[in-house]
Amino acid sequence: MLLLDEMLPPSLAATLNDAGCDTFTVSGNPEWRGATDAEVLELAASSGRIVVTGNIRDFVPLSNAWAAQGRTHSGMLLLSTKTFPMVPERTGRIAAAIVHRHEQDNWPAPGQFEFL
Repeated sequence: MLLLDEMLPPSLAATLNDAGCDTFTVSGNPEWRGATDAEVLELAASSGRIVVTGNIRDFVPLSNAWAAQGRTHSGMLLLSTKTFPMVPERTGRIAAAIVHRHEQDNWPAPGQFEFL
């Protein structure tokens, strides 16, 4: 269901998996580390996974480019540093917000992005 971009730790994926969210992480897979943003989006789309990323600057234009080409990805959840500042408890707050979405079955529609 989810693919965490490389800036997010494997521990977040473990927490989400424990909560019932089927989650993979780029940083936890040696074959995916260092993948470009376009490759991450391709990987997520081909596996039917929603990308979770804090890299808004690059992923929003990618999403828009896909839309202009008539392509659809599985959706994106974007992490703002205003909502999730870079503090030690950030990962726990992100996990709680994603688990809440999971419990509500509230995900971005295919081809869309939403802020978490």
